[in-house]
Amino acid sequence: MSWLGLTKQVWRALLAFTLLRIILAMVTPLTPQEAYYWSWSRAMDWSFFDHPPMATYMIWLTTHLFGQTELGIKFAAILFLFGTYIIWAKLVQEIFQKDHLTFVVVFALNSTIIYELYGFVISPDSPLLMFWSLAIFMIWRLAKTQDAKYWYWAGLAMGLSWLSKYSGIFLVPSVLLFLLLSKENRRWLATPHPYLAGLVAIVIFLPVLYWNSTHDWVSFAFQGSRRVGGLHGLGLRYFGELIGSQLFMLTPFIFGFFVWGCVKILPKVLKKQPMPDGELLLFSSGAILLPFFTLVSFKSLVKMNWLVPAYWSWLILFLNGYLSENRSRKVMKVGLVSSLVFYALGLAVILIPNVPLGDGNTWSGWRETAAKVDSISKTLSVTDEKSFVFSTNYKVSSLLRFYLKGQPETFAQNVFGEGALQFDYWRSPRTLQGKTGILVVDDRREYRFKRKKIEPWFEKIEKIDELNFANFGQHTRRIQIFRCTNYRGFAVKD
Repeated sequence: MSWLGLTKQVWRALLAFTLLRIILAMVTPLTPQEAYYWSWSRAMDWSFFDHPPMATYMIWLTTHLFGQTELGIKFAAILFLFGTYIIWAKLVQEIFQKDHLTFVVVFALNSTIIYELYGFVISPDSPLLMFWSLAIFMIWRLAKTQDAKYWYWAGLAMGLSWLSKYSGIFLVPSVLLFLLLSKENRRWLATPHPYLAGLVAIVIFLPVLYWNSTHDWVSFAFQGSRRVGGLHGLGLRYFGELIGSQLFMLTPFIFGFFVWGCVKILPKVLKKQPMPDGELLLFSSGAILLPFFTLVSFKSLVKMNWLVPAYWSWLILFLNGYLSENRSRKVMKVGLVSSLVFYALGLAVILIPNVPLGDGNTWSGWRETAAKVDSISKTLSVTDEKSFVFSTNYKVSSLLRFYLKGQPETFAQNVFGEGALQFDYWRSPRTLQGKTGILVVDDRREYRFKRKKIEPWFEKIEKIDELNFANFGQHTRRIQIFRCTNYRGFAVKD
């Protein structure tokens, strides 16, 4: 055994996959969402419109360490996932005390897209996954030692999960389910410790509550209205989309193994009397999220990342069950290698320049576009024409801000009176009146240019450049740049 009770084999795997993620962070382009979260770090606040602030807090730290670069931004995700894997390895080792199982778990989870992607692409899911796992680990330590101090560590971790993403609240019913099902640990509900731990979590969550209290509780209203507004009648469309997205995110082998585990392993685990606390806790960790979002998918879209905190604990249970029954290790090896191959193919899609994926390619062309916009801005400044850069979508505006020389402030659809999420809480477009707008639009359906909406806000709009990107003989993206003269500002409405 070596450091932290993990074998050298496990540490080699952890460090090898972490090194791979560092390399990927250095060579992969910035995604629109990453650029958006990075833009928050340029105007730090207690919280933000869309999500709690944890991912942005870490982006602020890593960009101060490594610069305002792709690596600086993505290193936040690397740190979170490295911590997550250490927690998982420790949890497996302490519950099952099987070195080989710990190694297989580390290798298998590293072979999925869903758990690798958020290790070099920063999003609120990256810290959520780590702090969710840490909370489960602390509850395990509580069950193992019966020491009440672990309640407070669990409360701290739970609060940090809430500070990462609002779906961290699902930890509460998950832990409650474990307590209700565990005969030995049910007694804690009659003590003050779990409730005081909840108070600790709320204290950690105070920055989000404070920000919302000073902004009319807009985050909660936005998240609530968006979710309710997305509900439709019962149907199979979104369920089918969920299956397809999870097949991709888990990789076909791991997805198939997960379904097999639900049918073959899970019933055996649940029949154990009494069910060991470690296995019961792993079951409880995913037992709320998985059925909840599966049911939601019959009425609404469930995004591919919403189940990130759910799979890992059940996969650990299924891997333990598979190996305990002395089933074919050759099948497992071949399957995991196939998952790595699938993962590599997924990476190739990101790494190949201008790969034609229709609206699916969100990252190509922005560095070149920013260079063109810089040139236009410089030309305008020669004639003392004051200008600003904006787009029809907050994601494009964020990418432009990152790639423009000097990373100046950009504006989004709030320039022409539409809601622009966090952009609505920064500098008001009213301050831009009389200036020339450099408008950047691309041909994805989500960002379609509706000229008639924008024309009333300017004296004149004219296209001044167009950039086309392609590969394999196929069109990837067309980006157009417009000069919008004399911004009239909100006088249009006023």
